[in-house]
Amino acid sequence: MAETPILDLETLIKRPIIRIDGERYELRAPDELSVLESQRLTTAGKEIEALASSGDPENVLAGVIDDVTRRIVVDLPDAVLAGLSESQKMAICEVFTQLLMRRRLAVAGAIARKLTGATAQSARTGDLSSQGSNASTAAPPTTGSHARPAGS
Repeated sequence: MAETPILDLETLIKRPIIRIDGERYELRAPDELSVLESQRLTTAGKEIEALASSGDPENVLAGVIDDVTRRIVVDLPDAVLAGLSESQKMAICEVFTQLLMRRRLAVAGAIARKLTGATAQSARTGDLSSQGSNASTAAPPTTGSHARPAGS
């Protein structure tokens, strides 16, 4: 039986599509982001969360959301970006975040499957996990009564 690969990668980038006012726009695929770009987006996401929870006292949240939206939507015209509400821009960011999470979960799942593969293989074949003795290691039962002898 051929071994199942731990990770299946493709070099052809397939960008997810969103639609705004009937026009199709591509989102960047998580696989096409450099490590630096991915880290910048992660940092921006944390900044959005912090600003949203603090009430955005300096009114910078809208600018951060615009910047992230520009980074993740390929060739988004400024006029289209300006026409989107803040909640619509956040929806785009959330969809992209879900794509990133799905990718990370796929990698984590691949690692988990590989680590647990030996156990699963043993369960399928009935092999014992240890090739030691089949003899019991429990102490043999004692015989006789546990009552005290008469006259003690």
